[in-house]
Amino acid sequence: MSELDGTTLTTIKSPGPSPQGLSWDGENLWVADKDERKIFKVNPEDGAQLFSIAFDGELAGTAWDGTHVWQADRTSRTISRIDPETGSIELSIPVDLANGDVSGLYHEDGGIWYGLSRLGQARKVKDTDGTFMRAFPTRPDICSLVLVGKHLYYTEPSEQVIHKMDANAGSILISYKVGGRPTGLAYDGEAFWVADAEAGELRRIKF
Repeated sequence: MSELDGTTLTTIKSPGPSPQGLSWDGENLWVADKDERKIFKVNPEDGAQLFSIAFDGELAGTAWDGTHVWQADRTSRTISRIDPETGSIELSIPVDLANGDVSGLYHEDGGIWYGLSRLGQARKVKDTDGTFMRAFPTRPDICSLVLVGKHLYYTEPSEQVIHKMDANAGSILISYKVGGRPTGLAYDGEAFWVADAEAGELRRIKF
């Protein structure tokens, strides 16, 4: 592999060996670990675990809506809204997985974006009942995703890249090589956080 794209600003250890979902709440990171079956609240400065929520399922994407954590579960085929203080599930939305596996998750304006790996699609549904809103084709190995302005970014772990997509047209504009196995993706307003399931790390990268 040639040189990696971007500048790595920070590297901290992941709270578990297999980070999947990753989200930014304005101050801290939320990391869903598939092996630990927990969602961790993590200090981005030193990686300290501030809180954890047990979750019985195959954890995939994680999102933050301003007050609650959202978690995708491949086992139950649901996206759940979780109270970040008690860990209780307040709402579960069924996901149409007939042709794919739910992966990344991102909350935006009353809707939830999620990735469907194998099918290769980024889909947005209402966060109240799962009603379909819109969708874009992606690479089959889509894993985590995040919306930044008019662009949708998503990871493709098998190729070690993050793709930047036009959120209106659905076309890939540029791809960044980040190495490892980028399974989680978040944006803190200035830089991206990438969960690397191969190295068990969370890296803050600026492109």
